[in-house]
Amino acid sequence: MKRWPRWSAAALLAPLAAAAQPAAHFTTWAAQHAVALPPCPPDSKQWEKVGAIVGNVDLVALGEPAHGAQEPLALRNCLFRYLVEHHGFTAIALETGVSESRALDDYVAGDSGDARQLARDNFSWGFGRYAENVALLEWMRGYNADPAHTRKLHLYGIDLSGGDKSGAWRNAAVTLRASIAYLARVMPDRSQPVRKALAPFLDRFSAPGYAAMTAAERSRLRRAIAALIGSLDRHRTDDADWAWARRNAVGARQLERLFRVSRPPTADDELSPDDYKADIARDAAMAENALWASRREAPNGRLLLFAHDGHIMNAATRGGSWSVYRRAPAAMGVHLKAALGARLLIVPIVSPAGPDTDLDTALARTGRDRFLLDLRPVRRDGWLARERSVRTNFTDELLVKPGIAFDALIFLGRLSPAR
Repeated sequence: MKRWPRWSAAALLAPLAAAAQPAAHFTTWAAQHAVALPPCPPDSKQWEKVGAIVGNVDLVALGEPAHGAQEPLALRNCLFRYLVEHHGFTAIALETGVSESRALDDYVAGDSGDARQLARDNFSWGFGRYAENVALLEWMRGYNADPAHTRKLHLYGIDLSGGDKSGAWRNAAVTLRASIAYLARVMPDRSQPVRKALAPFLDRFSAPGYAAMTAAERSRLRRAIAALIGSLDRHRTDDADWAWARRNAVGARQLERLFRVSRPPTADDELSPDDYKADIARDAAMAENALWASRREAPNGRLLLFAHDGHIMNAATRGGSWSVYRRAPAAMGVHLKAALGARLLIVPIVSPAGPDTDLDTALARTGRDRFLLDLRPVRRDGWLARERSVRTNFTDELLVKPGIAFDALIFLGRLSPAR
């Protein structure tokens, strides 16, 4: 079992003792305790300090400050490789659709296919065009192909399925079609009533399609999805096909909940005061899916989760563009922390790319370019315990109490577009 470093309590707490402590004191403390991030490929000796901070947690939630930056994706790949090779991690979970991720998991397990095409077809939100995501698939496939590695790696999506940039969730019916296909294959006769009840909704299961349904139709859809889940539960098996079929059915239920509280997508893409309801539904679903993936790896597996900082944080979404919300919705990390407690390590990547914000600016003044910083020893003291702004999406900001929202953080001095 890894042991925690033995820091002096006085040395740790003195710089942050007062609630009104200026940022300069935090910067000084951060510079003293920063752990430099070694280069890739990861050498076990150089990465030992990183491993000590990870410790024995079941799940590491690694965040990126913006989608489409190269450095966070490359660091994710490097960290995952180190955690697999030296700390018993067995899976990665990504901010992409659950249903679509089955094809990616099958590929890394050895199924035929082209990694680039599979990435383009099965990563949500256009993420499949990033070279680092293709490289992740290829490394995992190579690892699994080595007969010396008896415990094989898995890849999971945790996001709602069918997402696209239009916000219309036009491919949401993939969840229903996948579950129906499973039932038609393993119990064609007994599942016929369930499949018949869902059939009228397969071409209408999207945000615009749901908005056009009558109240009675929506009620029938909910009952049909519940019957689908119930049918799967009554005929449970231990194989992976059943597990994925049920997760798809649960994914359909999650999407129906999202559609129920969402307004139809608009061309201006502007947030409205009640859009917080959709964020609540999505982040709760993502947490539920992440916990499902973690349970599938138990009892001896460990999971690295990678998503946006705004999802992994143990905080409500406040500040910046989200100030318009009537209520601040809880991020995925709030649900995960409530479920896992100290077995979860939340590690956002922060960067000063964009206008100045409190946390990023204070870290930039350390004069260090790439480092990991454990916040847990001083998380409730001084500067970290008060609300601070942190840069997100290059031009926006979130307001969080860093010592509560994060367990540790990674600072990257620069970001560049992903290849």
